[in-house]
Amino acid sequence: MGAAVAPRLRAQTRTGHLTILVAQPAGGVTDIFARAVAPALGRRLGRVVVVENVTGASGSIAATRLLAAEPDGSTLFVGSPSETVLAPLTLRAVRYKPKDFRLLGLVNDSPLALYARSDLPANNLDELVALARKRGDRPLSYGSTGQGSLFHLVTEMLLSTTGMQATHVPYRGGMPMLIDLQRGIIDFTMLPVDALLGSMIAGGRMKVLGVSSAQRLKRFPAAATFDESRSAPAFGRPSIWVGLLVPAAMSESISVQLHEVVADALGDADVRHAIDAAGGAVPSRMSLVEAARFYAADTVKLEALAKAAHVEPL
Repeated sequence: MGAAVAPRLRAQTRTGHLTILVAQPAGGVTDIFARAVAPALGRRLGRVVVVENVTGASGSIAATRLLAAEPDGSTLFVGSPSETVLAPLTLRAVRYKPKDFRLLGLVNDSPLALYARSDLPANNLDELVALARKRGDRPLSYGSTGQGSLFHLVTEMLLSTTGMQATHVPYRGGMPMLIDLQRGIIDFTMLPVDALLGSMIAGGRMKVLGVSSAQRLKRFPAAATFDESRSAPAFGRPSIWVGLLVPAAMSESISVQLHEVVADALGDADVRHAIDAAGGAVPSRMSLVEAARFYAADTVKLEALAKAAHVEPL
């Protein structure tokens, strides 16, 4: 269907190339996902595709760039709820709202894993909770990719569910935090399941204490799910998605056409293989209506999570 849609879409755009904005630096997982799908989009649209890394301010700079661009299908954003939902909740300077974005399709929807320094005397969530209780007035520490980030909020939810005490150490990005975790400066963190973290586990630089998936994962077969733990049976199965987004101000006709092209590209075997190699997996195709429902439901859930964690905008 993408081949039939592309000529009409090209006729409505005013630039010769398609720009895909990414809020992560080159080499990050989201950047890898964007570069995996870019050639497939280019082939279907008959256009040159440029991936542009626009970092800073919890991803809000890239998101703002998308909203400032002409909504003619020439600019897309490979983003996540960290930029579209949480940045407006946690940064006073951010003026946009979650409703300003429209989700075209999911590139990945990853379960989270609880990672710990390799020498931490705990090998699963129940043992971590027991260790934290024994520490008394010397609480464990956990890192996140920033105050109000998804990983901060989800970890706070885990602490609340288990009654565990731990000190939050926010970082400006994932790599500095992972370096400190491997050096033993912090005790644990919550992050997605991906190939880079899998290689660190395989190298013995850190370990996995649990995963938020419904079943155990092939990547971490020894790691129990949170559902299996005694400490957090009601914790749920939090995940983080990455999707292709456009401004909500885009016309319905262009949105519909672009959605078809995106869905077709995400079904491409080469795209799915590249995303799988990075530790992801392209979810089942969504209609625009399904994507809107998914995005709205996730927004409500994250706003409630931020409220429960008493997050105040900085």
